[in-house]
Amino acid sequence: MEEKINELEEQLDQKNERIEELETRLRKYENPHTPPSKRRSGTDESPTSQDGEDDDVRTDGGTPGRKDGHNPEWRSPPDPDEKIEVTSDCCPECGEHFDESVGVSPRLVEEIPDPQPPEVTQYNRHRYQCDSCGTETVSTHPDCPDEGQFGVNVIAQSALSRYDHRLPYRKIADRFEQLHELELSGASAWHATERAARAGRCEYEQIRREIQDADVVHIDETGVKRDGEQAWIWTFKTAQHTLYAVRESRGSDVPAEVLGEDFAGTVICDGWTAYPAFSTNLQRCWAHILREAEDAAAKQDEAIPIHRELKQLYVGLQARLETDLSPRERAEVHRIGRRGLEKIIDRSVPDGPVATLLGKLEGGLDHWLTFVGEPAVSPTNNAAENALREPVVLRKIIGTLRNDRGMFVHETILSLLATWRQQGRNPYEELTRVVRDNEMISRDQATPVVESSG
Repeated sequence: MEEKINELEEQLDQKNERIEELETRLRKYENPHTPPSKRRSGTDESPTSQDGEDDDVRTDGGTPGRKDGHNPEWRSPPDPDEKIEVTSDCCPECGEHFDESVGVSPRLVEEIPDPQPPEVTQYNRHRYQCDSCGTETVSTHPDCPDEGQFGVNVIAQSALSRYDHRLPYRKIADRFEQLHELELSGASAWHATERAARAGRCEYEQIRREIQDADVVHIDETGVKRDGEQAWIWTFKTAQHTLYAVRESRGSDVPAEVLGEDFAGTVICDGWTAYPAFSTNLQRCWAHILREAEDAAAKQDEAIPIHRELKQLYVGLQARLETDLSPRERAEVHRIGRRGLEKIIDRSVPDGPVATLLGKLEGGLDHWLTFVGEPAVSPTNNAAENALREPVVLRKIIGTLRNDRGMFVHETILSLLATWRQQGRNPYEELTRVVRDNEMISRDQATPVVESSG
């Protein structure tokens, strides 16, 4: 019996270890900080087709396509560049000749041109020497780069293929060869992308200055690898600009560096301690705290009424703010909301998830209701979380950034593309513009070669 007991205890210990390991892995995907759309498990309410097939059913409980009530969007037909009359002489069934057409059935067909080979241009840059001062000058041309053998379009396409189409550099090289018969290596594609980042760095710094002057900024961060070591990619987003910054720190020094020590705007953020260490003018994210309350309610019965009251308070505040309120009325709504939060916080609860939840509510008491008094402030940080989706997808593909040059390119190109899209600008046209502008600036700032005249 003792041997049997020892054997069973050993098996139980092994199973407990396995359970702990699986729960740890599950917490990565299902925790209060994971949005419902990212959770892997389905719900009982998930719809299924009548024949039992559920291939198109999403695991987050939704269904594909537009929601009910949304008007459809139709693609606008293009104007034809050419019209071709397609006629027939006789009936395909009996061979009878047709006299004339009785109508037309038009069909628009859109096609792209056949792949075009590269245009190779030799620029014979003439050199001149001044008879007066001995200065030697090399002539320049707006389409002739100062370095490398690839032009503006190749540089822009390389950067877009990497960061828009998410292709590895060797695949970018294959794409150029397949479409344009242009031979270049993966390393050449990388250098072309780096040149695009260097050309766009001035615009990157301009985006930073615009964000520094903003009244409201959404901030969030997520992990990324730098040469296999832990680093962080931060996003700073306003209504018109998005900036990414890759740093080895997750502390308050990063927003202080990017936004400046004297930043006077409102920061919309989650509960990470770096934000209150940087600024006292915060709006804590309600989406986060409601998810944490829901998670606590699933673990501890005492959290069920707290989650319900917290959600009712938030919905009530949102409904009240939908009307056009005066500053005085907003101040009254703020007082009502604060009393509601204090009532929830004053509950006496045992230790556990509920106590942790109430501690977070109390710790951010001065920052949950900023949106009530400031109409431009959002109660959630969804804008920053959405901005991090593209870097997260790229992180899964590339694995790690190799060095500081990789960090430089990553944050620069991502920031430019995201900002241009926010502003309704064409990324390809903007990339070619900044590369050309950078070439012109470089030539203007270049120091001429001077030789001795004596």
